[in-house]
Amino acid sequence: MDLYKQCLEYSTPSFHLRLVRTEDAKSLLDCYSDCEVASRANSDSCTSNFYYTTEEQMEKCIRFWLEEYQKGYYVRFAIIPQKGIPQLEKDADRAIGTMEISGGKTGVLRLDIASRYEQECYIEELLRLVVLELIPDFQVESLKVKAVNIPERIPILEKYGFLPSETFRPGMGYYERSKIQFFDASKGLAYCGLACCVCSENKDCAGCRNHGCRGKDWCKSYVCCKGGGKSGCWECGEYPCGYPMLDKPRVRAFIEYMKKYGEQDLIAALGRNEKAGVLYHYPRELIGDYDQFQTQEDLFRFLRREYE
Repeated sequence: MDLYKQCLEYSTPSFHLRLVRTEDAKSLLDCYSDCEVASRANSDSCTSNFYYTTEEQMEKCIRFWLEEYQKGYYVRFAIIPQKGIPQLEKDADRAIGTMEISGGKTGVLRLDIASRYEQECYIEELLRLVVLELIPDFQVESLKVKAVNIPERIPILEKYGFLPSETFRPGMGYYERSKIQFFDASKGLAYCGLACCVCSENKDCAGCRNHGCRGKDWCKSYVCCKGGGKSGCWECGEYPCGYPMLDKPRVRAFIEYMKKYGEQDLIAALGRNEKAGVLYHYPRELIGDYDQFQTQEDLFRFLRREYE
C-alpha cells in the first residue's frame, strides 16, 4: 500500500491518529501557541520554530505539511483524544498535537503534544504505537528522534530500543532505533520456546536444538526434551511444569502459538517481522518488542500480520 495515496489511521487506548487537516488549525493553535511546546519541538532543517500565535499562521503550517505529504516526504498525523475517557473528554474530537514520521533509510520522528499531555504514560503509549505499527508500515530502516531538548523522554526511548545516534547529525542529541538482521531459520526454536532464529546474543551459536547453547547441560527444557525425544516443551503432557523459563509471557505465548499454528509458521512470522523492523532483543537487553503486549491474543495478531 502506498501510504502517501491512502494514509492509514491508527488508534491507541487514549488517542486516534489521522492525517492532519486544515480544519484542525483552531485546536492545534492551543498546542503551538505554547512556548513550552515550541521549546520541545524539533525545528532542525525547518523554516519555522513551531511557535504560532494566530489561526492563520497555524493553517499555513498545516497546508505546508499537507503539501509535503503529497510529495511523499512525510506524514504529519493529528493526535486526537478518544471519546469516552473521562480525563480526556474535554478534548475529545480535538487535535491536541501532531506526530510526524518519514520512512526509508533515514526516517525521522517528531512528536509535538500539548503540555497537559506531556506525561510519561501518554508519550509511552504513542511511542509504543510507533514501534509496533508505524515502523513496520513505513518500512523504516532506522528511525531518528531528537531528544536533547526533551530529556524526560529519554528513558522511554531507551525502553523501546533507541540509542544515542553516533552518525546522524552528530552532537545534536538524536536517538535512533535501527533494523537488525539476525534471522537464521536453520537455528529454529529452543526446546523451551525461545526464538534462536532471531536471537542476537551469540552469533556463533547454532541454536538450542542444534546443541549450540552454552547452558544446555543445566537447562531443564533441553535435558528433559532431549531425553524424552520431544521437539519441545509444547509436546509435553506436563507442560507447564513449573520451570521458571516457561512462566515468561513471551515464551508462554510462543509455545501456545506453535500449538495452534505450528513451529514453521512461528519461525516464518519471526523472520517476516524482523525484516519489517521488529526487534526480538533491544540493544544490550534480553527483552524486545514481543515483550510489550498485554495479552496473548494481541501478540498472536502481531505475529500473523502481513506486510505489503
